[in-house]
Amino acid sequence: MEAYDRLISGYREFKANYLGEDNKEWLKVAGVRQDPKVMMIACSDSRVHPAILTRSELGELFMVRNVANVVPPFEGDGGDNTYHGTSAAIEFAVNHLKVKHIIVMGHSGCGGIGALMDKAISDNTEGYSFIRPWMKIVKNASEFTEQEENTLSKEEKVSCCEKKAILISLKNLAEFPWVKDAVGKGNLHLHGWYFNIKSGSLSEFNKTSEKFEEIK
Repeated sequence: MEAYDRLISGYREFKANYLGEDNKEWLKVAGVRQDPKVMMIACSDSRVHPAILTRSELGELFMVRNVANVVPPFEGDGGDNTYHGTSAAIEFAVNHLKVKHIIVMGHSGCGGIGALMDKAISDNTEGYSFIRPWMKIVKNASEFTEQEENTLSKEEKVSCCEKKAILISLKNLAEFPWVKDAVGKGNLHLHGWYFNIKSGSLSEFNKTSEKFEEIK
């Protein structure tokens, strides 16, 4: 129970500060509504916590976390509701919260990407019956040109796949009608981030250079 007890201990410290004088004015507003300006679509990985990485406070980030930070394609009323959990959050963030930025953040060592690239794992492999179908959304990220196959190391291919998956999710995101409308009006901006767990470095996709460039 050591891990669980640590959570309870941390909560008690949090509660002591939460109701303190410094938080009093914020609680008057936060207790009624939320007003985040940024939505973050990140991975469920325990090593990658957007609020900790960005030193964000309560109420600053509207969060969606799923395996491999995937954004599904827009389905509309004709869809089979397979991906509507994430889609509903995007709809709420843009249409109701009026967020100004949506960030899709991937990372190194992603287990979902690993499952996508592992040829030994299929939809029928025990323990992957939900993961593999979900990862098919970004399956094109695992396809490489002949030159890439011959020149990239295994580690470089994984990193490349992780980054390409972010771009596929950004493309899917941009195709949601309300997202497209908000971006077109200049009210919403889309970003792709990549976090390297080992180095602690964060990179952002530059649309001009078409590369992920480290934020310094």
